[in-house]
Amino acid sequence: MALSEADEQRVEGEVAGMIADLRVRPSQEKEDRIGLEIAVMPEEERAFVPTVLLRFIAAERRGEPLPDPVAFSGAAPRRVGNRFGWSLRFRRG
Repeated sequence: MALSEADEQRVEGEVAGMIADLRVRPSQEKEDRIGLEIAVMPEEERAFVPTVLLRFIAAERRGEPLPDPVAFSGAAPRRVGNRFGWSLRFRRG
């Protein structure tokens, strides 16, 4: 099933938001979060992301601005474990 024009614009806005957030202070954590956000998108939207990225590259080469960013509308990626990979506490058990 193809995406509607409104859905395409929404996905473009969400990807633009992800890129804008990454450009502020790039980090591996942000890159990983973007990958998770794309992974939890519905299949049709996820398949459209490469097209959006190619459009953004072409627009930047022409000097055009990216679309206005919007917040990701899907489910929040599930966080596994604690925030840090290490702890000063002794393990129990």
